[in-house]
Amino acid sequence: MGSNGSGRFTDYSGSKPVEGNGKSGGSSGENKCEKAFSAMLEEIDRCPYYIQKKDVPAVGEGITISFDKRPIAITKDGLIVGYLPTKFNYIKICLDDGYSFSGRVVSSSSGLVAAVSIDVIPSN
Repeated sequence: MGSNGSGRFTDYSGSKPVEGNGKSGGSSGENKCEKAFSAMLEEIDRCPYYIQKKDVPAVGEGITISFDKRPIAITKDGLIVGYLPTKFNYIKICLDDGYSFSGRVVSSSSGLVAAVSIDVIPSN
């Protein structure tokens, strides 16, 4: 249980913002908000979708990304499917900046351990 991060100090630029609201990104110059990504969701069996339906979403089901203490994947019906790993915490800033993220379930299993993998694309 819990979150998985990369565990590397290189994830952080170490720089402090010059002015403003305190947000500081990495030094790579790329805008992560504009990149598609894939992720395995976490804590699926503790989320409303699994609790209510006693199952995982089917492959192809649409999802959107939102934020509730950490990034979450939710269905069109508003049920939380699972949490994104902590390496995707930057999505909070993207959402605040007007980006939205949608995608679909690309694999799911409700075997011994519930598992859901998603593909996500941004839009602004």
